[in-house]
Formats: sequence, structure tokens, C-alpha cells
Amino acid sequence: MRYNISRIFGTIIALPAAVIAWFVSIFALDIYFIFDLLISVATFITFYFPTQRLTSRKYLKEIGLTRRDYHFVNGQLNNAQDKIRRIFKSFVNVRSIKDFRQVNEIYRISRAIFYAVKQQPSSFFKVESFFYSHIDNALNLIEAYTRLSKSPKKSKEEKQKLEQTRITLDEVKRTLVADLRRINDEDYSKLDIEMELNKIEQSRNKK
Repeated sequence: MRYNISRIFGTIIALPAAVIAWFVSIFALDIYFIFDLLISVATFITFYFPTQRLTSRKYLKEIGLTRRDYHFVNGQLNNAQDKIRRIFKSFVNVRSIKDFRQVNEIYRISRAIFYAVKQQPSSFFKVESFFYSHIDNALNLIEAYTRLSKSPKKSKEEKQKLEQTRITLDEVKRTLVADLRRINDEDYSKLDIEMELNKIEQSRNKK
């Protein structure tokens, strides 16, 4: 994310300042090495945080989030990424093409939601339920289903439960599709506006 650029920029400014302070402390001040090091660290902190906060403020203003909300959303993204990776790992337990397609669709939709929110962090609040429950529900069902479906000598009741789980996974997939649509609705609305503006412009040119 662009927010990380502010950290890089802060380091670019703070690191040379810390090195200069360290050399000045060594050659100009007759003090212990540990104090030289502490002066260097203090200088780095003094330059890094104001620079990082200043350069990141513009980005936060653009996306309409406070610093606290941004860090919260970023934490939720990290958690979701781990869960999506676990869904991907469950492919090794898939035993049929039908199951592969089902798991793959859930995986692809989850990834699409994840990357959409990563690119536009403010859209997190449109699909909070995805991060709080939907992705967990999908992961738990997939892991249980793929693990149990490969077990040999299943009873009739066990097969029925697995079939019901597969049906439930279809319902989960529809829920994820609804989440993805909520994120994309605004972009499609903007697309409609751009298309209408283009039609108007084309009409003017013909006249």
C-alpha cells in the first residue's frame, strides 16, 4: 500500500540524520560509546516519526480513514490473508473435480474481496461481515469437508452430512458473491456515469 511509502521516506530522512548525529557524538563529544548510540537512536526517532506521519497524512486523507482506522483495517487484512492461504492449502485434500471447482470459486472470490479492500481500505466497512464471519465460516467448512471427504468407509449418515456440507458451501459462496458485489457497486456506478458522459460527448461531436 501507499502508506508503506511514507515509512520508506521516513527512513530515508531519519537514517542519514542518525548517522551524522552518531559521528558528531563520537568525534565532538567525549562520552561513552553507549551514549553515542543512544544519541543516534534518539535522532532517528526524532526525524522518522514526524516525517512518516506528515507524508502519510495525505494518503489517509485521500482514502478517508483516520490513522487508527487504517491500522485496524490493515490488521483485519493480515488476518484474512492467513485464512485465504489456508483455503488454498485445502486443495491438496480435494478428491473430485466438483469439489475442486467449488473450493476454487470460494478461494477466488475471497481473494478478489481481499485485494479490493487492500486497494481501497475504506471499502472495508462495506463488507465488515466478510472479515468478521464469512471468511471464517468458509474456511471452517472447507477444512472440515475436505478432510472428512477423503476418509474411507463412510457410513450413509456421514455421506449425507458431507452432502449437506457441500450444499452449505454453495450458500457460503453466494454470500461471498454478495460481499464482492457490495464492493464493486460503486465502481460500476462510476462506470455507468463515464459511459453516459462519453455518449453525450459523442453526440456533441456528431453535431
